[in-house]
Amino acid sequence: MDDSQIPRGSALPPLMTSEKAGVITTLGEPCEPFGELSFFKMTDVFYDKAYALDEEGCEFFLLEDMTSLAEIRAAAFACRRLEKPIVAVLDAKDEDIETMGGAELAFLISLQNIGVSALCIRCCNSDHLVELFTQLYPYSRIPLMAKLYAGKVKVHQLRQLISGGVDMFDCREISQAEMQVAAVELRRIGERAQKEDISFVAANEEQAFFLSPESMTFSPLIDIECDMATELVDLEDESYDCISIIITEFDDGFRFSQNMHYLSRPIMFTTENPEALRMALQYYNGRALVDSKCGIDEETLESIANDMGAIIY
Repeated sequence: MDDSQIPRGSALPPLMTSEKAGVITTLGEPCEPFGELSFFKMTDVFYDKAYALDEEGCEFFLLEDMTSLAEIRAAAFACRRLEKPIVAVLDAKDEDIETMGGAELAFLISLQNIGVSALCIRCCNSDHLVELFTQLYPYSRIPLMAKLYAGKVKVHQLRQLISGGVDMFDCREISQAEMQVAAVELRRIGERAQKEDISFVAANEEQAFFLSPESMTFSPLIDIECDMATELVDLEDESYDCISIIITEFDDGFRFSQNMHYLSRPIMFTTENPEALRMALQYYNGRALVDSKCGIDEETLESIANDMGAIIY
């Protein structure tokens, strides 16, 4: 997927208020294999919520209070069926400052390629927030949004956030006067860091992987089984850059999703079945690679990869 195919979220207001937002919050229950909800059942529940909000006249969807990439992806897949902008909200905790930017970047890489229109970060510590946006901005292809809190809107901090890459502000908790200050500062966007190439940046739920296509090493093809724990854990001791997974049946994507948490490496799917590939990519919590030599015709493969946010290798 090249940069021109990544949704930009241009229909979103630079100052977001509660008037037009359709807020969708966590279901409070993890999906399989850590809970009883299936990924597609979760998607169906979110679609019902999104449809009701759409009927009430919301102009965009706001995904809040979700901590897992699986849940955010399920909500995003549900909401994008209604063809309105989607904002995913992440909470960056001050005590996570040493690892800040790792999971957030992984979420950004995964979500911006499946139709999420903007990523909002909430953090009470403005200094930490500036640092985080500075890390994320070079890899973002969608607007980045910062949450503003009443009584904490300082001009110098707004300028730091905007310089770091913030394009939009969540203004639901601030006064009209504070909103006007934010609006003025957004008109003064100056020079920012250059964008980095993300063509070969894969991700899982915890981290992004910066791959070198000219020198990558791949594992032997791994067949999917119901219990892959031992095999996948053993692969972690090898030096492969990417794990190759072969999809032979329509349900293989589900079976792999029940085991993928054993891997901390990027993965590449190969299959001759287009619908099985689409299903596997929808289940995978991250940004995967797909094998260009798998036997699926080029046009179909590109369509699936673009729709599911995958990398064709």
